[in-house]
Formats: sequence, C-alpha cells, structure tokens
Amino acid sequence: MRLTLLFSITLLSGCTDLFNPEQALLDKYHQRLANVLDVSSIEITSLPAITIPPRRALFQPLPRLTLGLLESYQLRQCGLFNLLADKNSQLGKVQDAFHDLDYQTSLLRTLNSCLNDFPISDDERQTLTLLYGKKWSHLHTHLDNLLFASETMQKQLTASDWLSVDNKNQIAMVSKAFNLLGNMYETPNKTISRLPDFHIVQYQEVLEKSRLMGRLYYSLVNASHWLNETTQLLETNQSKIICGQNRDITTFRYLNNVFQSIYVKEVQPYLAYLDSTYQRLDNGVNLIEKRIDLHGESYGLMDAHNTFRKRTLEHIQFWQGLFKRCGVTVGNVDK
Repeated sequence: MRLTLLFSITLLSGCTDLFNPEQALLDKYHQRLANVLDVSSIEITSLPAITIPPRRALFQPLPRLTLGLLESYQLRQCGLFNLLADKNSQLGKVQDAFHDLDYQTSLLRTLNSCLNDFPISDDERQTLTLLYGKKWSHLHTHLDNLLFASETMQKQLTASDWLSVDNKNQIAMVSKAFNLLGNMYETPNKTISRLPDFHIVQYQEVLEKSRLMGRLYYSLVNASHWLNETTQLLETNQSKIICGQNRDITTFRYLNNVFQSIYVKEVQPYLAYLDSTYQRLDNGVNLIEKRIDLHGESYGLMDAHNTFRKRTLEHIQFWQGLFKRCGVTVGNVDK
C-alpha cells in the first residue's frame, strides 16, 4: 500500500509539471534542440521556492502610546477620541498591518488638525505634540512591518511557481501599490500634505493573491537556469552543426527551424514579458531590497534579474555566432 501511494504521488507531481505552460514551453525548446542534435537532453529540474525570513524574524515591535486621562470637548470635536475609540474596539485591536497603516496615517492627520485647528489647553497641546512626534518617528517601522511581516506581503514576495502571462493585468495595480508605499517612506517628517491621500488596504487583495513579485523572482531564476543549460547543450555539440558550400547542412536547417518556430515565436516573447514585468516593478524591487537590507537580510531579486539578462544574452550570442559561422542572416537559410 505504501509503494502504491508513493507511486500515485509521483504521478500526480509529474502531471503538475507537464501542465505548467511556462516550464513545458522551455522544456519543448530544449528537447527539440536535443532531438535535432541527436543527443540526450539535459534533465532541467526546477530550483527551490523563493522564500524570505519568517514574519517573527522581521517584525519590529513598537511601544504602546496612550493619552493618559486627557479628555476634553475640543479633543472630541477634532475627532481624536472617536478615532482612538475605533482603534481600541474589539475589531480595532486585531487589525492587520494594512488596516493599521491606514489608521496610523489617519491618526497623524487627526493629531495635526487637533494641534492646528482647535483651541486646546497647554497640557493637551504638550501631550499631543509629544504623541505626534513619536507617531511620525514610528511611521517607517509600521511600513517595514507591512512590507515584510504581514501575511499579505509574505505571500507577495514568495512563490514556487512560474509567472503566467495571465498576471499581466495585475502588474499596474501592484506597481502602483509599491510606488505609493515608497512615497510614504520619502514623506518628510511632520509634512501632512505629503502623506498620500489613499487607503493602502484597497491594494491588499491584489498584493496577496497575485504573488507577482515572488513569481517573477522564481521565473527569472528558473529561466536563467534553463537558458544556461540549453546554451551549454548547444555549445557542447557545435561540432555536429556543419556549414559551408557543398556540405550537408541538414542539421543546421533543422536547428534554424526550431530557433524560428519555438524560440523566436514562443520563448523570446515570454522572456521579454519577464523582463518588462521587472522593469515595471523596478521601484518596488528597489524598495524591498533597500528596506530588507536594513534588517541585515537580503532578497536578491535584483541580482536574479542581472543573471537573467546575462544568460539571455549568452544564449542569443550563441545563435548570432552560429549564423555568422554559417554565413547567413539570422533566420534565412537556403533550401
């Protein structure tokens, strides 16, 4: 029974890989090249999942701040006590990082209004001014906790599957979310007018469900691995590719057909999609890399993209060299 169960699990896992369209596309290209060269294809296995340190390792606790016994008509009028009452309610106490960040920005605006637009006592002003300064000093910590310790962003930054072209409609929304968060980090201290006028919670669902950055990272790493193995397959078997007048160039013709029909028409567009997605998320990538570095950790997506660019160039350079050696323009082979 145990052997039967193990065999069933293996079959199911294999089926999952076969029906991954991105992996299947790359495998098809590699296998066709190996068939033309009449050699065994290299078994390219997927690399490990993209992970980040656990939430507990990245979460930064903050001291609980209170107003003491202060309570006046003016503080009620400026909206402060209603805001605090909502935060201290049963639901408010269990807010996730996205709702909490929206609360923090609302609190900063409310404290600023109380201090500048309402007549309050000297004691109240002294207490609120101190609280206001501390809340501004905590803003980056709240942002970091959202970026790295929230369940939503732990999902967004990790993945064990390829980025599908079906995700392209989510790129703009995810990019905007990262840009808005980045702008919050750049907001000068106590400059209310520079706080973004938006609720970050409206981006929570797409960030959690898309896993866009994690899937992009996983795809770049695995595509680089696959490109490297495929380029090595071609380079190792160059002696099988014969060119020149009065020579049998059948192998070269078949290779050119694979290059045109699979690489140019199918593989290259997907690789370009990965690269363009990275470019559109560039501000988010820089933000993540910069902030996680301050925790003594690293993410590595920037390095993964550089490697991807390098492996893509190496693969194209092989084909350019081959076509040059055979004295033909790329894609044009005499029949």
